[in-house]
Amino acid sequence: MSGLISLTPEQFTQFQQFIYRHTGIWTVDGKVALLSNRIRRRLRDRGLDSFDDYYKLLTAGNAAGELEAFIDAITTNETHFFRTIEHFNWFAGPFLDEMIARATAGQRERSLRIWSAACSTGEEPYSLAICLAENAPRLAGWSLKIIGTDICESALATARTAIYGPKAIEHVSPERLAQNFIAQPAGNAWRLKPAVAGLCEFRRHNLLEPMEGTAFDCIVIRNVLIYFDRTSKPIALRHLINALRSGGSLVVGSTDGAHDFLDGLKRRSNFVYQKP
Repeated sequence: MSGLISLTPEQFTQFQQFIYRHTGIWTVDGKVALLSNRIRRRLRDRGLDSFDDYYKLLTAGNAAGELEAFIDAITTNETHFFRTIEHFNWFAGPFLDEMIARATAGQRERSLRIWSAACSTGEEPYSLAICLAENAPRLAGWSLKIIGTDICESALATARTAIYGPKAIEHVSPERLAQNFIAQPAGNAWRLKPAVAGLCEFRRHNLLEPMEGTAFDCIVIRNVLIYFDRTSKPIALRHLINALRSGGSLVVGSTDGAHDFLDGLKRRSNFVYQKP
């Protein structure tokens, strides 16, 4: 493998289309070096000498485990707690206000199901959990559940530990840090308190596939649809909307280009859409 430099144009196209088929993510042509580097790591792990040999392994009928490892290797998982704070201010304020008012009026049950889609290493669902914990007096007696999903198993494994370093928590206020985290003995890391972490459950899920189970009151999908094209993006959004209960809210990122595919939802703000 010492002479392996970069994917050829033909090899890049092969992997580009393979990634698209399995994730809906379109790897733009300018990412040849980045994709080559990430695949090269898998070659080292598997003791292979060429990109072609690795592609043959990926497309073999019994390559499910390697497929997950490949997706882990090529996906980007960069996030932090309370990223885009106005989204969480809306969730803890107007959204919860409306849910509580409707429950008080007998118009809905006292329960909330939230889906953090493409949640990466868990900072987003745990930020939502902190918002719920901070509103515990108003939500006394409620059934609360946050489901975090991602296609990357290694990211989900990190999320399940609920342990984070300084970069992840750099936007967490000292008050929130003291209230919701426990400093770890080794230093330079913090673990979420069980009462907060216990509100979240993590599952592997591909956005190109339907989400099974009970519908959600709120679905958050941010900073991932930008990687989907005009064919795969509406498929993912259709699955998200189908998983949203009537009256539920969909929160999208401002750069995700989702707005053209949300016909039938009522726009409540520049990032919140409500299902009739």
